[in-house]
Amino acid sequence: MIGLILGGLIILDMATVDNLTMTATIEDYLESILVISEKKGFAPVTEIANFLKVSKASVTEMLSKLKKHKLVLYEKYGTITLTEQGKKIAEKVKDRHEIWKTFLTLIGVKSEIANIDCCLLEHNLSKETISNLKKFTLFLKDKKQSDILKRYEEF
Repeated sequence: MIGLILGGLIILDMATVDNLTMTATIEDYLESILVISEKKGFAPVTEIANFLKVSKASVTEMLSKLKKHKLVLYEKYGTITLTEQGKKIAEKVKDRHEIWKTFLTLIGVKSEIANIDCCLLEHNLSKETISNLKKFTLFLKDKKQSDILKRYEEF
């Protein structure tokens, strides 16, 4: 783990896998492979490039890096799938994405904008923050709390 330390407290742990520090870019690649694979069973280079709005050459370069660190199964011109470790990381990123998207739409952000914004927000937060945001989002979604959202909308 690599941590960001502020005032003597570790406020952010950045995971490392096989000596590879997880960056937002790496997480985005893994998440995109997961999302595409859930629909097709695998993720073609072209679809990953389209999903992330990057070149196919950039995808190929990143896939080599991810393969080296045992996060994807990939052969040039072949199919791309996640390893168990890659899938585990991708699922965590996707979960954080969904938590943020749910929260943002609950507070009135349009779905399209929320989807873009949560891509920026889903990285580099502590487990505690994500856990509490998820808990708060579930609280707001509870039917017993509908008055809170109604009062917020009227505000």
